[in-house]
Amino acid sequence: MIDFEGMEFKEACAYLNIERPDYRPDQAPSPAKPIFTPTTHQSPAQLWQEKAGKFLTWSQDMLKENKEVMNWLAARGINAQAVEAARLGWNPGENGKDVFRARKAWGLPEIKKENGKPRMLWIPQGLIIPYIVNGVIQRLRIRRPEGELRYYIVPGSSMSTMIIGAERRAFVIIESELDSIACASACPLAGAIALGTLEGKPDASAYAILKESVQILNALDYGDQGGGKKAAERAMEWWSKNFNDRCDRWPTPKGKDPGEAYAMGIDLDEWIRAGLPPVLTIQNERKEQDVLTPCFRQTQSDDLGENKPPEGISPLLTELWILLRRNPGVKIINAPPPNFRFTILRNGKFVGGRINELVFRHSEITEYILNHPDAEIGWKNLIKSEIL
Repeated sequence: MIDFEGMEFKEACAYLNIERPDYRPDQAPSPAKPIFTPTTHQSPAQLWQEKAGKFLTWSQDMLKENKEVMNWLAARGINAQAVEAARLGWNPGENGKDVFRARKAWGLPEIKKENGKPRMLWIPQGLIIPYIVNGVIQRLRIRRPEGELRYYIVPGSSMSTMIIGAERRAFVIIESELDSIACASACPLAGAIALGTLEGKPDASAYAILKESVQILNALDYGDQGGGKKAAERAMEWWSKNFNDRCDRWPTPKGKDPGEAYAMGIDLDEWIRAGLPPVLTIQNERKEQDVLTPCFRQTQSDDLGENKPPEGISPLLTELWILLRRNPGVKIINAPPPNFRFTILRNGKFVGGRINELVFRHSEITEYILNHPDAEIGWKNLIKSEIL
């Protein structure tokens, strides 16, 4: 039929009523993945805001008297000025016990227990972390000093994404709201956005602000929590897809989060500034770090004497080798698995410039460093034949 009637193979099979063993009917195309639509949140009811405002004002006074908690916050990078700016508070409870109030008093719907009695509004003892936008209290989160439920959100709160420094042009993406407060107070050049979890997504307000930003430093904890490596890969894939070249992976040099890094001696301001583009840092009055050779195009290897770049390595790796050779005091500090963290230091201070850009913003170099066996990398040991 094909040769004499000019039919196509599938048509000829159908005409002769022959079932093709290798043929499957055309399948419907796979549905396209839905486009991300950020969630929009409403502010809490007016009565709830009034009650929350009075409670927060009282808790602020309680925190000022609690030197132990104030010292704990300071150790995480949140000093007294940052505490006041964020309006953090402390709920000592009533007679040493948690606070209970009628839900209706806060404008919340009544909920009955199994015995028919109304359920009370539980306000546990702990650190009060409010989220306030334009003077309106959106949420009260309480960090309990003990117990399995470490963080508790007072019912009636909005679940809007916490944004600190919304007017700034760069942002650090973090999980914890306390870490966001620490970062935003440490560096005036970047705001902070707290997502709560590794795979959390910004709401409509945060998404719009991030889309207009010039730089996003993604400092979410990609360690051994939650879904582990697969969850981390999904998270980074989402951020890369939605914010492409303006979003960089920016882990803390030490510790799993900014609060822990600060406690280990990391200067959060320097860490954040090292990831910001010159358009933000060059206009700032802060004294710049020592200037490194800015670009490989201006770095000639023919004046290095006998120390020439190894042959057969990629242009980017060659560039990094030359820059490290010209700046022998610069070291890439590499952490072994399972942390897989690294940073760039000179005399204990963070290094920005082209070296930083090569290591953190070019996947070829990033993967090379992650696979490097040495804990401290300079120009002499940068090239390893086993990972080329």
